[in-house]
Amino acid sequence: MHGSKTEKEISIIIPTYNKFPQNLFTLYSLQNQTFDLSKVEVILIDDGSTDETAQIMNRHSFTFDLKYIDCGGNIGRAAARNKGLMEAKGKVIIFLDAEILVRPDFLTIHHTYHKEIKNAVVTGIIFIKRLYSVLFNDFTPEQIEECYELAKCNPILVKKFKEFEVNKGRKPLITRADIINQSYQSMTMPTHYEEFYKRILINNYGYQLQDYRIPWQLFGTGHVSVSKGMLDRVGLFSEYPGYGWDDCEMGFRLYKKGAKYVTDPRLVSYHQEHPVSIHNTDDSKKNYYRFQETYRSIECMIISLTFLPVPFNLHEVNQILIDYHKLCETYPNDYSLTKKVFHEMLRGIGKRRAFNEPLTELIPKHLSEEQVAALHEELQTVGNKKEFTRFLECFDRLKKL
Repeated sequence: MHGSKTEKEISIIIPTYNKFPQNLFTLYSLQNQTFDLSKVEVILIDDGSTDETAQIMNRHSFTFDLKYIDCGGNIGRAAARNKGLMEAKGKVIIFLDAEILVRPDFLTIHHTYHKEIKNAVVTGIIFIKRLYSVLFNDFTPEQIEECYELAKCNPILVKKFKEFEVNKGRKPLITRADIINQSYQSMTMPTHYEEFYKRILINNYGYQLQDYRIPWQLFGTGHVSVSKGMLDRVGLFSEYPGYGWDDCEMGFRLYKKGAKYVTDPRLVSYHQEHPVSIHNTDDSKKNYYRFQETYRSIECMIISLTFLPVPFNLHEVNQILIDYHKLCETYPNDYSLTKKVFHEMLRGIGKRRAFNEPLTELIPKHLSEEQVAALHEELQTVGNKKEFTRFLECFDRLKKL
């Protein structure tokens, strides 16, 4: 550990697994902050890396306190974050992926929100861009081509490309100086979901995410902050196996405890591109199912509507949820069969997706003929009220699959 005994305002928790030198570049960007770094600690949790990550402490120095935790093996991202969380002393906790570069005002923006908004969760994943900072031998041809298109006008980067083609080893494209002066931004591009989030969420709910009832799915530990007090109330991350949904599960618990989710267009950060495991998608499917089965609440299972062959987008999902909430609040003792079948269809989507089964015939097979007739009658009655159009359209689509 490098550090002092100054009281910490901010703890930054960064799990890392074989991300050198990208994790070093991330630390350089944290060194380049306008915030008082004597009030900051960075906790780097090494989740069994076999690269040069362990040498960072000996070879580099920073003006923030840097703690290095060796997990002694690969224990998984959630478990690694939990180790960091148990060591954190800051009033505000920022979770950051090891390959995320941030702008110089990153810490100031997060800290200001937590001073002004009680129980805030400040998410930056909406505004993450892509950055090519290192060439890897196991990049896909598409990644190599995309990277070259960004670099081809820069003679220094073209030279590095030629060296990479000869040696076929890991080749850094940027330097500490590029991070300090922000010139690395010439190697960036939008993510495929950045414009989607702006169009679907920001345009409909604003940066304060007003009346967005599933904001917990924006609790992406690639870039998010929350007060230590809120985390103390909900406990540690659920340690799901593999990749995905442990962060959203934490976000859901925070939401149920009163967290106020916000975002800010100034919180642009940059994901350093790297080879991606082919197993991540399957892990994510199974972990969503674990999450769904833990709570079995409509707020959790409604997300399954984004998994359909023709998916609902997040705005449509939220509006369907608002309709459903209104139906339950207005008629708490009526339409029980409609509510039950809707739950079972959503639950069935999550289960079938987890096990790669067809998303068809979602109406529960255990319903008797009398129950099917009663369901049809309930749906007709709800439809006559002209208040729940989005919910009924969703129900009808699920019935027809």
